[in-house]
Amino acid sequence: MSKLLVCIDGSVYADTLCTHAAWVAKHINAEIDLLHVLRRPSDYQAPTDHTGLIGFDARSDLLEELTRVDEERGRLDQEKGKIILEHSAKILKEAGVEKTNLIHRRGSLVETIQEFEGSADMIFMGKRGEHADKGSAFLGANLEKVARAIHKPLFIVSSMVRPIKRFLIAYDGKDSVRKAIDYISERPLLKKGLECHLLVVERAKGDIETSESEQKLHTAGFTVILKTEQSHHADQVISSYVVENKIDLLITGAYSHSRMHSLFLGSTTASLIKSCKVPLLLFR
Repeated sequence: MSKLLVCIDGSVYADTLCTHAAWVAKHINAEIDLLHVLRRPSDYQAPTDHTGLIGFDARSDLLEELTRVDEERGRLDQEKGKIILEHSAKILKEAGVEKTNLIHRRGSLVETIQEFEGSADMIFMGKRGEHADKGSAFLGANLEKVARAIHKPLFIVSSMVRPIKRFLIAYDGKDSVRKAIDYISERPLLKKGLECHLLVVERAKGDIETSESEQKLHTAGFTVILKTEQSHHADQVISSYVVENKIDLLITGAYSHSRMHSLFLGSTTASLIKSCKVPLLLFR
């Protein structure tokens, strides 16, 4: 039986994560591991240290009080995580998911996901975590780290939930997007007969060959619509295409350049995650 790893927290994306995961689970006959990772104590913002301004006895009392506060905060985090997991499990059960496993850990999210990645067919995350600013122009602190660290498909959900009637493959001819085409052609994730939009953004005409991938998608039973454009701003072309053609799911390769390259030149992947209001399925 297949398995999905769903990374859940108290963010606004929690319920839509469960909705999308349930949809995938029913299509590929998968059970779900619900994972909630508590932050490490060192990840909390440290309070201002005033201990150097007061006497030894008072300082000892303050340290004892801070210890009690940390212990209480840890207990409340545990309770909160339990509530989040139970709520999410209830949504999955109501959606028809037969088997759900609850996993509660404390530590690094990236390292914990890597620990469970081997048994998962797909990993789910929201665009931002509960501690991120929803209106921020930046993505969640962990999302890019996870996307670069894992090798399984990463399903990133937005706040939008609607039936998937047409999907878009942003095709650049690289190994990651070929891996995506193999995946959706060989598995029952997407219904045959759906509109499969294959969008090629070239820097110069004829840069990218599509015939082999087109044929594979046709053979798999999809209705393929090929669109080729020339531009040096692939992210803008793809984002506009998603809106104009009412795309319900974007499938693309992820982070083909190093983090340092992306820092100076920007990342098409990060730009698409930020700008597109539909779910994304990323392959590396």
